[in-house]
Amino acid sequence: MIQRIAKKLIPYLLFILAGAAFLVMGDESRTPVTINACDMKRYSGYEDNTSVGLTPDSQFSGTMLSSSSYLLDPGVYTLGIAYMTDGEEDELVIRDNGAELGAYKLDPDVTYKEYTFELERSSPDFQFSIDYSGTSKILIESATLIPAGRFYHDTSLLITLLVCLTAAFGLWRYLFEKRGRRIRDNYITLTLVGIGLFASLPYLNTGLSWAVDLCYHLIRIEGIKNGLLSGQFPVVIYPEAMYGNGYLNCMYPNLFLYLPAFLRMKGISMADSFKCLIFLFNIATAFLTYHCAKTIGGTRKAALLASLLYTCCPYRFTNIYARGAVGEFLAMTFFPLVFTGLYHICIGDRKKWIYLALGMTGLLQTHILSVTLAGVFCAIFCIIYLKQLFTEKRFAGLLKAVGIALLLNIGFLVPFLDFYRNGNLWMDALDLGTYQEYTMHLSALFGLQTTGDYYMLTLGIPLAVCAAISLAYVLLEQRKGEQEAYVRYLFVLGAFLTFMMLPIFPGWKMMSILPLKIVLEKVQFAWRLLGPVSLLFAVAGSIHCFRSQMLKRYSRILFVALAGICMLSCTRFKGEDFAYSANNRYTAGHESKLTGIPKGANTVVYPFEWRPRHTIDADLVTQPQVSDESQVQIKKTRRVGTTTALQYTCGTGDQYIELPVVYYKGYQAVNEDGSPITLEEGYNNRIRIPLQGDGKTHTVTLHYNIPASYTISAWISILAALLLTLAFVIRKLKPALLQSRKKTLP
Repeated sequence: MIQRIAKKLIPYLLFILAGAAFLVMGDESRTPVTINACDMKRYSGYEDNTSVGLTPDSQFSGTMLSSSSYLLDPGVYTLGIAYMTDGEEDELVIRDNGAELGAYKLDPDVTYKEYTFELERSSPDFQFSIDYSGTSKILIESATLIPAGRFYHDTSLLITLLVCLTAAFGLWRYLFEKRGRRIRDNYITLTLVGIGLFASLPYLNTGLSWAVDLCYHLIRIEGIKNGLLSGQFPVVIYPEAMYGNGYLNCMYPNLFLYLPAFLRMKGISMADSFKCLIFLFNIATAFLTYHCAKTIGGTRKAALLASLLYTCCPYRFTNIYARGAVGEFLAMTFFPLVFTGLYHICIGDRKKWIYLALGMTGLLQTHILSVTLAGVFCAIFCIIYLKQLFTEKRFAGLLKAVGIALLLNIGFLVPFLDFYRNGNLWMDALDLGTYQEYTMHLSALFGLQTTGDYYMLTLGIPLAVCAAISLAYVLLEQRKGEQEAYVRYLFVLGAFLTFMMLPIFPGWKMMSILPLKIVLEKVQFAWRLLGPVSLLFAVAGSIHCFRSQMLKRYSRILFVALAGICMLSCTRFKGEDFAYSANNRYTAGHESKLTGIPKGANTVVYPFEWRPRHTIDADLVTQPQVSDESQVQIKKTRRVGTTTALQYTCGTGDQYIELPVVYYKGYQAVNEDGSPITLEEGYNNRIRIPLQGDGKTHTVTLHYNIPASYTISAWISILAALLLTLAFVIRKLKPALLQSRKKTLP
């Protein structure tokens, strides 16, 4: 018995040990990173091979070189500088999130020197610079960043995942064998996992590539992490954002970002934390799309084809790997649940209304604009099936779905609506243009490009073929049946949404009708409809491909051809993405993990729409500002999370201090005896605190107070989710418990 068990376990143990050994050998977390001077941002100086130099005849003084921004966790670090100088006034300046952490003179008697510093909290924007005095000859060769321990703990995460996944696979195989089945008999699950992993191919590397809006979503992850560490729940303010001035969290759905934020709290790099989220949602999309197609009448092959075509469609790839539109990418995972839920409520199993509730919850917790689209789709299908909703008493299921969705999302809706109505936010910045400006030509919409850059606003060849198959089926092979009608409606809806993306769609006139104007303004870009259209064509086309009598002989060939073209079009990598940098002491991926939040030249890291009106980056400060330095002296200042404490003396009345904190609704301040202080709005929307001008020392403590309604609503949502999960478990276990009870009865 023991030998038989050992014989089965040994292969798994050997696999784990081999995998762990390779991961440990590839671990770069302790490897210092060297930055050549010529790769730094240069304000002045001449280039000499990899070095940058300056002489007094340049008539320049000030910052000559500045590093990129680095994302560093708390800990002790050493910065080594290789240089030559004949003066004593040149400096190395270290900045933590915009504030100066230290300034060190460069010793002219050495050519390499190391400077040690400590970060008490994680720094989303660590930088260093070389300040030139203007009187010496200086040549900066390189800088080397060295951790006292590790930069990150990614290898620990990967080994843990390796052990867990191997154990899960072994248990799964054991259960199948116990039932007398082979693992290959359940090829569907393995195939769907494979589709999800295939969709993740561009992220199967060691680093993190740049995408247009990716930096914003990464700072959301970092902000949630810092918010949790500061004691907030739910997280309303990112305490370290905008050089520590704070930034609002609750206007953009963030539930699923708590997963990578938790990994960041455990010391995992931003790259691997974010990739875990992407891998998980790619696999989830494959499974949910398969379930959607199978539920509404597709065969297993049709459902597999729909899963592949949607999971790997060009628009999903563009959203994540080019646009960095993480919210929209995550939302695309839940559209299959919405259409499955509508199917069950309208014509299927009316008890399965929960699919719609979960689908709308997923959309509401990922992307507000997608909720608007889904709401329109729900209205359309409710109108189409209005008779069934009332005559077959299906309307109750719809009401249950709406009620449960509200309960599950009240934790997000309460703070969102509060700030939306009362936050005085700069939401005018959301006005990016009119819908009609972003329509597309049909040739671009059905683009035939299969290789090249990731940025492809197109349906692609496979989905275009699916649309053609459905069109032919609807016109030539109309059949009766509720499932037939539902799939036909899916195709017609997809075709109409495609029409809405074309220039011939009368968008200008539609904008004159108030309800349509609201919807089109929320959508913003016509090509945003590519997301639901891709799902509708993938599901309807795949089902019709295997249901069509005309194509019955060719269905397998079409399956292979469409799958092959789809997979070919997904293997698009940028030519400059090489695995290793010129400095082969570490990979480019290792370096990108430290830069953490990749930014483009024109990237607005913290979008204006969720700031108080007219708060601009140029006027942000990192230190308290006083009204009159001759009358006000700040003795001590300390900031932890969203709490700032300071001591001051003031010799006259009508004076104030402006703290480097953006004035969001919810901040409160008290003096040393606990009495509240009335806050005022200062320059660039900073919090202004009026002072007591009696010449005595006073203490002011500012903190963000999460409203009780936010906390209560969050716990209501959590409780609703727990009760829903418990009800699901009981429902699944009830038949087995009843059967067991019958066996025990005499």
